[in-house]
Amino acid sequence: MLHDASIEIPSGLTARSPVRMKNKSGFASKRVLLLQGPVGPFFWNLAKDLRSVGATVFKFNFNAGDWLFYPRKAHSFRGELTQWPEVLEAFIIKHLIDAVLLFGDCRPVHGCVRSMTERLGCAFGVFEEGYLRPDHITFEPMGVNGHSHFEKRLAIWLKQRTQQEDVLPRSHSNGPATESWKKVGNSFWHSAMWGMLYFFAAWLGQWFWNNALHHRSMTVRDAPWWWLSYLRKFWYRRTEKEIEERLLGDLRKKFFLAPLQVYNDAQIVVHSNYDFVTDFINHVLHSFSRAQALERTNGVPEGGKSIAEDVVVFKHHPMDRGHRNYANIIYLLARRHGLQGKVFYIHDQHLPSLLKSAKGVVLVNSTTGLSALGHGAPVKVCGNALYDLEGLTYQGKMRDFWFRAHQAVPDQEMLSRFRKALIECTQINGSFYRRLSAVSWRCGAALDGQMAQRLWGGGLSVDPVLWPEEAAEPVFVSRPANQKDAMPSMLQGVASVE
Repeated sequence: MLHDASIEIPSGLTARSPVRMKNKSGFASKRVLLLQGPVGPFFWNLAKDLRSVGATVFKFNFNAGDWLFYPRKAHSFRGELTQWPEVLEAFIIKHLIDAVLLFGDCRPVHGCVRSMTERLGCAFGVFEEGYLRPDHITFEPMGVNGHSHFEKRLAIWLKQRTQQEDVLPRSHSNGPATESWKKVGNSFWHSAMWGMLYFFAAWLGQWFWNNALHHRSMTVRDAPWWWLSYLRKFWYRRTEKEIEERLLGDLRKKFFLAPLQVYNDAQIVVHSNYDFVTDFINHVLHSFSRAQALERTNGVPEGGKSIAEDVVVFKHHPMDRGHRNYANIIYLLARRHGLQGKVFYIHDQHLPSLLKSAKGVVLVNSTTGLSALGHGAPVKVCGNALYDLEGLTYQGKMRDFWFRAHQAVPDQEMLSRFRKALIECTQINGSFYRRLSAVSWRCGAALDGQMAQRLWGGGLSVDPVLWPEEAAEPVFVSRPANQKDAMPSMLQGVASVE
């Protein structure tokens, strides 16, 4: 039988204490549903933070990995993906959910949530890896990456800041949110540990859950590929040392860097026009080959610079190292396009050094583009990226970018304003995998009321230690008039877990 998750009373308050009468939060009295979160205990601790300010929190688990990190007060869905939308809608209606929070809006079990929350009148918040890593995570209403509404809000944000001659950064207990932030530190081993525990637990529980609901394969057969990735890292570090020296030496400002993305990343599968990473590789080489042929026939276009001595460098994504190897296809495509000796394929070189030395950067929509802009590198985006704006990236065709990359150096003043807007509107200081030091939130990120602010526009601090003394009433999202009386039509595949 389905049941409500319990509310934990903050220290110093009794069960009858009027939580909403004095110290209020944007999440006070809200009913929040958590779906699939990042690997690790982040959602478990976030639920504690939300309950501590008066929210009622529900959770759905979809596999044993989810259960491992959220073992109590949760509901389990073990049915087929086709059943899930009806089950979810019935749950939202029955429990009068005010907000649905999840990690990654393109996962199979999350694909139906955006349109459903819009129709039912509840808020929809999406977590994702930070646009500005490693010290931030992303939290946006209505979607992230290609689904982000940030570009629509950017013009309003910039206009408001332009009208203010002296803009003071918004301050909070952990320092100015738009000017400084705490360093997370190296979180690689933390994420690796949580990931191994998550997928191992999911594999162990495969007979009791429907692991096909997950967006990745969840079997021990994947383990050898991760060990292969680890071994390849050391192999490439040794065998590609000379290539890195050349790129930072005699080929400095004579190469175009093309960072590759994970083969099944939503950024490729959903937010681009490429079906596969290899389609992007072919597009880049075809365009570069035609540009070099054009220079040989007609010379350098007016206002452009020669690319006769330039090369293209593909950099493999580190998370894809053990699963894909594009060496053969890059070799064959280079031959097909007449670019023998003009194409390099590298893996684990120091990315900031490459970005500083590159003549230009061509990518689909990776957040590497933001790093490239920060290092002053001209960027051409071939997919859908929220930073693909005039003044930041090259807005012309790729065939012209090769010659005119020098004209697309990002405007540093605009970039600074863009980063401030990006942090204020989409980022939260912290990590999903490693706690920030000296923050009071159990989840380990500096929330500072930003979640409620972005969802409802009136959120205040949700710091369980430093509640504000005065607060306006939280804004409630309108709900269809007949929602309260609507009856769930299907609850198959749902079970309660104590």
